[in-house]
Amino acid sequence: MTQAEKQFVREYETTYLLKSETPDDEVEEIKERLRAAVGREGGKVIRFTNQGKRKTAFPVAKQARALYMHCLYIGRPGLVQEFERNLKMIDSVTKFESVRLADEVDFDARQVEADVKITPVEEEQRPRPEFGERGDEGFEAGFGERGEE
Repeated sequence: MTQAEKQFVREYETTYLLKSETPDDEVEEIKERLRAAVGREGGKVIRFTNQGKRKTAFPVAKQARALYMHCLYIGRPGLVQEFERNLKMIDSVTKFESVRLADEVDFDARQVEADVKITPVEEEQRPRPEFGERGDEGFEAGFGERGEE
């Protein structure tokens, strides 16, 4: 195949957050809807990654936790606008961000990969000390007679 016959496209990734109470069957419906939107625009979804429920850095849509999803896809430049338009119409999507990863990716050479589901590592829950507690050693630990170290 010559250089003129190859179809070059761009590679994109979109990370989007779903409400934490979104059921698994609805997550699958959203993935299929987005996969269909990419296909209509002449693109190809490489992989969806379900990164599980995690605590967000700040409340998103008044929720402290969200279901993190990642989509890797290739297509022409107008594809991202259509992808994001579809995300805006889905009520359970609370936030999203798209990034262009590469230009001039060979459409036929890029293979579709299986979807991935990552189980998140639970945050370690430390017991909070009661009000007024200072740990095992107390406030004066490490100080000499006159309050000097």
